[in-house]
Amino acid sequence: MSETKTEAPKAEPAEKTAATEASTPAQLSNKELKELKKKEKAAKRAAQKEAAGITPEQQQQIAQQKIDKKKQLATNTNLKKQLSQAVYKDEDKKIPALFSHLETREQRNASSPTVSHIVHPEILKLSLQFSSHKILGSTARLRSVLQVFKSVIRDYKTPQNTTLSRHLTGHLSHQIEYLKSSRPLSISMGNAIRWLKQEISHISIDTSDEEAKKGLISSIDDFIREKIDLSDQLIIENSAHHITEGCTVLTFGHSEVLLKLFQYCVVEQKKSFNLVVVDSHPLFEGKKLLNSLFSTKITAEESESASISSRVSLPAPSITCDMLKISYVLINLLSSTVLEDVDVAFLGAHAMLSNGHLYSRVGTAMVAMMCHRRNIPVLTCCESIKFSDRVQLDSVTANELADPEDLINDVNSKKPPQRKLLALEQFMKQREDPAKKEAPKKSSDTKEEVSKDTDILKDWKSIPLLNILNIMYDLTPPMYINKVVTELGSLPPSSVPVILREYKSS
Repeated sequence: MSETKTEAPKAEPAEKTAATEASTPAQLSNKELKELKKKEKAAKRAAQKEAAGITPEQQQQIAQQKIDKKKQLATNTNLKKQLSQAVYKDEDKKIPALFSHLETREQRNASSPTVSHIVHPEILKLSLQFSSHKILGSTARLRSVLQVFKSVIRDYKTPQNTTLSRHLTGHLSHQIEYLKSSRPLSISMGNAIRWLKQEISHISIDTSDEEAKKGLISSIDDFIREKIDLSDQLIIENSAHHITEGCTVLTFGHSEVLLKLFQYCVVEQKKSFNLVVVDSHPLFEGKKLLNSLFSTKITAEESESASISSRVSLPAPSITCDMLKISYVLINLLSSTVLEDVDVAFLGAHAMLSNGHLYSRVGTAMVAMMCHRRNIPVLTCCESIKFSDRVQLDSVTANELADPEDLINDVNSKKPPQRKLLALEQFMKQREDPAKKEAPKKSSDTKEEVSKDTDILKDWKSIPLLNILNIMYDLTPPMYINKVVTELGSLPPSSVPVILREYKSS
């Protein structure tokens, strides 16, 4: 009896443990547990869909559509990677080690041929104009980009099984990536692109494509009018009182808002003053400002001399005849004698950073420091669209590298450099190589004559210790800037974060 009592309680827990092991999946691995949970969830979803009236065939179609969407997203990301990883390798190109982290023109132009069918023709045309410097200036580039985006949106067609608010942002991203291959985006262009993508995301799914396109095009027109045209008018009104009768104004390079300011002061306010235009090699943007001022005419209603000339059927006089006296000087010749009579200096801006630094065309910092040393007030005219959250303490960490050949070609001429495109240069090299092989060898006397006549910098790549650097922008500390004139008023550089908050809230 004692043996049966001791054996009976041992058999019961063994049977219980076997039953529990069979009922609970404790011995399954984590991977098998996840698969079981997925199957249970899929079964529940299928039961719910069948209860809602969706057949299994329709469920398979929906699942296939989701797989196609994932494949499309994967191809889009692969295209972006191809654009970012496409690098043009040129062993002859030499860059100083301090600026070796910046992209060269060849690296920007090297883009994958697989995206050529996606890029809009207007984007191709605009990228060529950017790379050849036919469109210069932050405001001009922003306006041209927004105008081209209007034609891209107008010609856009939403693919099947997608919506405009989801697919159009990816389509625009391809156009933007191709624009980056010509030149890096400016701060104003980046702000405008973020605004446009936000506007696209706010479009309702129920809105038809035609209505959505019309709404986007009209909102782009409103953006250009408010953020560029009206902002420039307010900046001109806020800064015009700094130019008085008979004063001397100094400016550097070319700025669209400063051109409008000088025209407004002469044509509308009838002020006569002196203007000193400081220019630099190799772009010579100051010549563009001079040509625009010389082409500005005074109509018959604005001057008595013009009314007399109109009676005699003579052309209207330019503002440079009596009202505006212009002096043109290169930055390397800017001396203390030129700055003696200067009363105020106006500078354009590519961007204003959140720490109050001015990011503008290279040479701006030197002009601002020279004016500050002689107690000449320095004013910067900048729209709020050009303000950035970025903090930068030098012009080395982030900048744009231009082609060093621009500093060498046409160095003795007065014309700005006419740069060739990368594809054209490669084609010309291929055509020149067989021609060089077939050409007969010249005598040693002719070689010596040619070497005497040519410049040393023509073969600068063969000199191992010679590097040529051509950067586009520099950084001006806020201590050299008295005021930043915006559409919100005249503020010190330390108030840039306040303007950023106002811009974001609007």
